[in-house]
Parts: sequence; structure tokens; C-alpha cells
Amino acid sequence: MQTRLIRPSSPLAGYIAQYWMWEQSSPLMIPDILPGTGVEIMLNLGAPLVIESPASAQLKFGSGLVICPRRSAYKVKVTGATKLLSIRFRSAGFFQLFGIPLTTIADQVVDVSQIMPKELLLRIIESDSTIEAIALLEVWLMQQIGPRCAGASELEWAIDRIYYQSSHDVIADVKRSLNISERTFQRKFKAYTGVDAKYFERTSRFQSTLRTLLSGCHHQYTAVVLEHGYYDQPHFIKDCKYFTGLTPKQFLTEDNFVLNHYNNDIYA
Repeated sequence: MQTRLIRPSSPLAGYIAQYWMWEQSSPLMIPDILPGTGVEIMLNLGAPLVIESPASAQLKFGSGLVICPRRSAYKVKVTGATKLLSIRFRSAGFFQLFGIPLTTIADQVVDVSQIMPKELLLRIIESDSTIEAIALLEVWLMQQIGPRCAGASELEWAIDRIYYQSSHDVIADVKRSLNISERTFQRKFKAYTGVDAKYFERTSRFQSTLRTLLSGCHHQYTAVVLEHGYYDQPHFIKDCKYFTGLTPKQFLTEDNFVLNHYNNDIYA
């Protein structure tokens, strides 16, 4: 397996977390993309992929998807040699760049042709290297930065504050700081993230906990879940079942420690 993680250039760092390339000559299981807080554009440069959830579809060579998992996991099955190139957006990044409310794409199978020019996709397919492909993507993404992005600082701050939550009162604190009505706050928050603030907070807590567990091989997870804001083990078990369909014992296996989207070591 050949993997690579590339950070965005400085002007795009506020919108994009990273690009990643995943390449394998033989069929390789792709971990489920669990409900999260960001968006990915995933381009298939290898054998066809079968999307099993949240809807049945086939991702052919040279095509791509906009993935916004919120209440459903994306399950992908490989059919041959795998080569994927992905843009992983920050929580508020996709809406800032494209102005598409995430409520309209959450848990959908959205063809990338709805936002990406066909000519660009063809040039990426024909590119000689991952770096060249990402350079092409960065030119396109830079073109999306406009007045909408400049006026987003308050909501971006609110989303980041909740994402990096430090207390159970963080949402109330954020709303008081913004000094806007509940209705306006939730309407804007949903456009940026696809969900209400409370659900976003719940997802962020689970993501952060799972990232720590899977990155550090913490088989004894009680201390970790308490440090991330869970009241007790049953609280975390409930969320683990909700987001993965499995108990922590069933999910925290050696296979998932080695191969998961939370552990950047696989992209080293």
C-alpha cells in the first residue's frame, strides 16, 4: 500500500485540512467513512468502487463524489487496484468556498461533476504525479475564495469553538457571544455544517475520542473517554453504537487500529 498525506498551501489552510492519496495494486478494504463534521471530495483514479451506503452507486475510473457523512456511514467496496485522491475540508470550509448548504448534500451520493469542471477532472487523470494533481486542485480551489469567505469569520469561530469544545456549556457560551437569535444561529449553523449545533457537538466529541483511541492504540479506553467529555463508559458506548453500529469492544480491533481514516500514520 502506498499512501501520502499533503497539507494545503497557506491561503487554503483555513478551508482544507489535507489532501490524501491512497494507492494499492491489489484490492484493499477501505474503512467506513463514519459520520463526521467535514466534507470530502473523493476522486477515483483506479478500478471501479461500489458504494453500498448511504445509497447504492458505482464510482467509475475518472469520476468522483462529494461526501458529507452526518447520520450515515459511507461504505465503499473495492473491485480491483485502488487509487484514490481526496480533498478533506474543514468543518466550515466547504460551505465557505462553494456556498452550497450542507443540509442539501448531507448523507447523499453527490457526483463531483456538480461542482468540478469536467476539464479539470480530465487534467487530474492525465497528471504525472500526485503533486501535479494537487497543484491543479489548488488553482481551482483558490478561485472559489471570494466575498462569501471573507464574511464568515463569526460562524467559523463558533464552529471551531464547538468543534474544539472545552465544556458542556460551549454552545450556550457561543450563542451569547454572537448575540443572535436561536433561529438565526441554527439556520446558519446548519447551512455551514449540515446539522444543528447540539448534534455537531456530539459528533465532534466522538470523533476526537475515536481519533485518540485509534492513533494511540488505547485498548483501555476509560480514561480517554472521560478526558474527552464523556460522563462515563455507558455514555461513550451509546455514541459508539450510534456512529459505528458496534460496541467499543467490537470496534476497537487490531484491524481498525491499523487501517482507519483517523490515523494519519497510514498516510505517512
